[in-house]
Amino acid sequence: MSDAREPAVSVVLTTYAGDDAGALRACLDSVCRQERSPEELVVVRDHGLPSALVEVVADAAETAPYPVRDVRVDDRGRGHARAVAVREATSELVAVIDADDVACPDRLARQVAFLGANPEVDAVGGYVGEFETTPDEVKAVRRVPTDPVAVRRMAYYRCPLNHPTVTFRRQAVLGVGNYRQMEYGEDYELWCRLLADGGTLTNLPKVLVNARADGLMGRRGGLDIAWREVRLQRAIVDTGFYGWPVALANLLVRVPLRLLPERLLGRVYRHVFRA
Repeated sequence: MSDAREPAVSVVLTTYAGDDAGALRACLDSVCRQERSPEELVVVRDHGLPSALVEVVADAAETAPYPVRDVRVDDRGRGHARAVAVREATSELVAVIDADDVACPDRLARQVAFLGANPEVDAVGGYVGEFETTPDEVKAVRRVPTDPVAVRRMAYYRCPLNHPTVTFRRQAVLGVGNYRQMEYGEDYELWCRLLADGGTLTNLPKVLVNARADGLMGRRGGLDIAWREVRLQRAIVDTGFYGWPVALANLLVRVPLRLLPERLLGRVYRHVFRA
């Protein structure tokens, strides 16, 4: 469990009907294998979750060395579910993970120690290793800046934190209104609100989570995603972090990118956003 001098941490996870039971089990197992155990795991799911996924959550509750809280909500989107998870968490720190990702064993230990030693930092993320079949066989690394000034600068044109790696101070997120009920980019919009409020965000130069790359490009392209980009930019303008000139410049790049054929979109991501 935690050192008495360290802040407590809750891991929060949202799961939906389309998730894979095997991937969810691997995710929950990775939380259980952390070098530094969380004080609790909060799982938020909709009422219609398939029985196979419900069983995985129930198994975790029986075997985990920490409390596992199964919170059911109406299906109102990811932003709403994440907001519920933050409200339900009871620790000073909240660590996010996605249901199909695998946390590295030292993830919580590193981030809790970092936030304990750097009280001015509101949220810290890290690198993501992308794999196709086996978490140990990473094909690419999604790097992000580690200097808070560079993080703020990146936020003007791209999300500066890899969401499933982020651990944040719960009160800081609640203080700017928590996640909002959005269908896309709810994390990016939240980080912009934190930055607009004078918050400090950073990343550790370390792979903290391994993520499945299967079907990634299919989820990032298409006309629907392009329209969501437009709505996201409007939401960020509403935060006050930047204005319409920056938003329009972003849209001139991001909308055509979303309309590229999947194969070409994959090449762009591999050469521009991956290492």
